[in-house]
Amino acid sequence: MQKIELSNNQYRLLMQLVFLGIEVIDNAALGDDENGEDDAPFLKEATELESFLMDQHKKFGMKDVVDASADSNMPDYRADFAEECEAISSAAYLNKAAELASFQMGIRDIKEVKGEDALEGITPQKGVDDIMYYSNRYLEEIFENGFTNFLLKSEMPAKIITLS
Repeated sequence: MQKIELSNNQYRLLMQLVFLGIEVIDNAALGDDENGEDDAPFLKEATELESFLMDQHKKFGMKDVVDASADSNMPDYRADFAEECEAISSAAYLNKAAELASFQMGIRDIKEVKGEDALEGITPQKGVDDIMYYSNRYLEEIFENGFTNFLLKSEMPAKIITLS
């Protein structure tokens, strides 16, 4: 077994990263097995690592990170720490949703203005530059007002957007 020395600040950052990592695994269903059950190895290993790291909280004097109260068999995150991590997670999801939505609307707009084949036969960089011209206004709107002013036109089919 290897030993790693961490400062208190590094331990706190590691716990934030573990919290956020498990959040991503859980929300992306990366922990689901073929039957949709949450016992897949990736999620299980991540939560085992989380438990191991939580058990080390006393060594780092991190009373504000882990709550190891006597009424619980397993330690859990303190409410303030969990809220801090959830705020980071929410901001990341909003930013990604804004990026995807604005980019897709930019593609839609460029095709409406320049024709359905507007993005064919051009370099990827030129395509991105052209799309960003249209999508930046949506991105600004989302960051200023959230998705409050966005409406889904009922006559248009909804699409699931995936980017890899």
